[in-house]
Amino acid sequence: MNGAASIPEMLDALCRGAGACAWGVAAAAPVADADRKIFDSWIARGAHGPMDYMERYADVRADVELLLAGARSIVVCAFSYRQASHSAHISDYALGRDYHIVLRERLEQVAAAVRESFGGETRVCVDSAPLRERYWAKIAGVGTFGLNGKLIVPGAGADVVLGEIVCTAVLPATEPLQEELCDGCGRCIMACPASALDGRGGVDARKCLSCITIEHRGPLPEGVRLHGRLAGCDVCSRVCPADAREASAGCAATLPDLQARAEVLALTPAEAAGLTRGRFASLFRQSALMRLRLAGLRRNATYIIMTENQNEITQTL
Repeated sequence: MNGAASIPEMLDALCRGAGACAWGVAAAAPVADADRKIFDSWIARGAHGPMDYMERYADVRADVELLLAGARSIVVCAFSYRQASHSAHISDYALGRDYHIVLRERLEQVAAAVRESFGGETRVCVDSAPLRERYWAKIAGVGTFGLNGKLIVPGAGADVVLGEIVCTAVLPATEPLQEELCDGCGRCIMACPASALDGRGGVDARKCLSCITIEHRGPLPEGVRLHGRLAGCDVCSRVCPADAREASAGCAATLPDLQARAEVLALTPAEAAGLTRGRFASLFRQSALMRLRLAGLRRNATYIIMTENQNEITQTL
């Protein structure tokens, strides 16, 4: 290396070479008290819903050094999963290969290069460790939050998944964005089919259809309406002007592995209700929807068929 000035150039080449549409570096430190209190309050209200794992490892979520001893830097990468317009019953992020696998494969290579160049230890995280991903993404200047709670990335929009490399090496931090990308129009709040957004950037997972369709186990909550959604919900992104504006810049190419597969796009509630175990395994092998499991997919599909008419489903997708 030829000094600190070349480090950002090297990281840019590594991260973008791995397919990231944006990246940044945050100095590892305890989470700010104000942000920690917001998260703790969210948990205390039960707004995390069925995601009881969010209650665990509170100390680690608050201090990244408990995740990797001696942590000094966090490299945050955003990857686009934006899809062409469609009327599928499944959320865009789950239409391709499982992003946990895809991002980890790519970021492990970046991490190896970081260790080789700067020494020390690294730990790759892809929505799989008690790490405040969106918090660190904002600190690192990767994006800013919308009223729907999603991270909006310049030149890419909100259809991104995040991965991090926690490092013991000291890397030059990037600055947070100075301009908020969300203009506070409130369209996401008005459009949310479950009224799950609190207007301050918070999401009540007990109402959110993404959480209910995927994370909830057992019978669906009484009175819930899925509006044709087998798994996930993208309404708050689809109506967001900031998302549309940033995506229109065309700066973020969707990773090939995250692009929608035709057979998943075409899956209807009627077909999902009758899936065999073998067909489910074939259709969703290495898919993020393996988390939903066959029983969950059948449950959602049957509920849609029994409670919702086709006109309503078509109008809300």
